[in-house]
Amino acid sequence: MLIVVLLVVVFAAVAIGAVVQQYRVRAARVRALTALAARIGFTFSAADVDHVVDLPFGIFKQGNKRAVENVVSGTHEGVPLRLFDYWYYVSDGRSGHYRRFTCALATVAIACPELRIGHENALTRLGGDFGIRDIEFEYDDFNRRFRVKCGDQKFAFSLLDGKMMQWLLGADAFQSVDIVGPSILVVTARTAPARWLG
Repeated sequence: MLIVVLLVVVFAAVAIGAVVQQYRVRAARVRALTALAARIGFTFSAADVDHVVDLPFGIFKQGNKRAVENVVSGTHEGVPLRLFDYWYYVSDGRSGHYRRFTCALATVAIACPELRIGHENALTRLGGDFGIRDIEFEYDDFNRRFRVKCGDQKFAFSLLDGKMMQWLLGADAFQSVDIVGPSILVVTARTAPARWLG
């Protein structure tokens, strides 16, 4: 009986320790992002007060639950900009997992056709073999590394000129870039606050 009690106490202590550690990590992230916002003249909100998660981007429809949090917002060179954390939860009823991201959302003064830039991988290449095509550009290195989907090929060619493709090849830490109307969303893996401006 004593062993069972000790096991319960140890299990409870470990669980409480994990919750406390998670709270400390989250609090440190909020402090770092609040300081970052103040340093660059932006504002910080722990919650999604502008309902960014309701924008019509595919990633905001993923999972069973989802949320935008830790929003740093302001204007940079005349462009409204938000930097934020985003997560969604996927569950099959028995088990589940979180997917976590850091995102940047810019609002430009023009309504653009929908466009998505993502990385090529084995699955997208296989899709290409079965007729699921993306837009091909003159730059083979770009075509090998990125998959571009857009209903307006002329817009895609205008946006992704040689300079833009070269820049994207050098700055490909992002997971995707999505354009819907006047909104441009850049998605990366969850990133430490010190690297948000990069």
